[in-house]
Amino acid sequence: MIKNKFALPKKSLYLSGHSLGPMPKSALNKVKSALKCWGKFGVKAWNEDKWINLPKIVGAKLAMQIGAKPDEVIVSDSTSVNLYKALKAALHIQSDRKIILTTEDNFPADLYIAEGVAGFSNEIKVKAISVLDLEKSIDTDIAVLMLSHVNYRDASVLDMEKLTYAAHQKGILVIWDLSHSIGILPIQLNQTQADFAVGCTYKYLNGGPGSPAFIYVNAQHHIKVKSPIYGWMGHQNPFLFSPQYQAINNINKFMGGTPSILSLQGLEGALEIYETIDLNQLQALIKKNALYLITALKVLELDVITPEKSDVYGGHVAFIHPVGYALSRAMSAHNLIVDYRQPDLIRICINPLYISIDDLKKCIKSLQFILEKKLYQNSIYHDKQQVT
Repeated sequence: MIKNKFALPKKSLYLSGHSLGPMPKSALNKVKSALKCWGKFGVKAWNEDKWINLPKIVGAKLAMQIGAKPDEVIVSDSTSVNLYKALKAALHIQSDRKIILTTEDNFPADLYIAEGVAGFSNEIKVKAISVLDLEKSIDTDIAVLMLSHVNYRDASVLDMEKLTYAAHQKGILVIWDLSHSIGILPIQLNQTQADFAVGCTYKYLNGGPGSPAFIYVNAQHHIKVKSPIYGWMGHQNPFLFSPQYQAINNINKFMGGTPSILSLQGLEGALEIYETIDLNQLQALIKKNALYLITALKVLELDVITPEKSDVYGGHVAFIHPVGYALSRAMSAHNLIVDYRQPDLIRICINPLYISIDDLKKCIKSLQFILEKKLYQNSIYHDKQQVT
């Protein structure tokens, strides 16, 4: 536990790191440094402070978190944009197949992107099925298997190695969304031979609100794969300003426009925390936190949907309550910062970098008080805020 490395809200338990990670002090220092450099050098900072190389530098650091080679990951754009790139690129390789297979409980934004890709084609179809039917639905009609490693609702974890292998046996390319697993689970993309992966950096990596996302492309695809967005940073020579596009044959071809330097610097600073973190050891602490919280919530007779028996755990525990939104507001008012998802779900972060068993005990004690007094019935907690 390294709570002192974070700037956490005072007098509150920050239990929403699965949605937006707290601010690392190292991230703040990096952003301050970038602002000073901007003031000192202006446009010359692109060379003086090597701003132009940040997408690759930070991508290489992220690669260490997901079991990839440094030249297989680039930081650019948002998760949605990167998923669009990965889907279009994979479908181009698989031009003789027309189906995107996914789960109906996948993250909604991922489903939207897949629907959008299909919506601009008369041939591509999206097939969304129950996770229980996933393995038996993997067949030779499928072009791309698009999955989230950790479910955003219940924090259940899919078997990446098993599913990737099953898909490859049928000639299917696989895209993994790692948004809810990077920084919290040991991931081995090269070992599992995944084809593509995307993910955000503002959850467990604590990169800050709107920090740029990443895309991973297995090196075996770098030459033949095409990015659907011909971004100028993906050109062989961006500063040649040629009227014709010539894609570079490496991960850089998946870059879009000008890098977001301040956000990249914040993310680079945040990643300093992980330089000494063993994700296998972290996972052991996550399991301890998860099992304690699941048991305690059940004692309060709450409907916990996070799997209790698992080999690995995501970074949050979720339960259902009939008036979940009002209860989440009441919890926040009593210094328990959690989040709510429609129609009745409350999620509690268990990241052991800044959340201990003692913190979770305090959470349960306050939650018990709120439930016993039925404070969630207060009308002030029922008015919906713009962000839930």
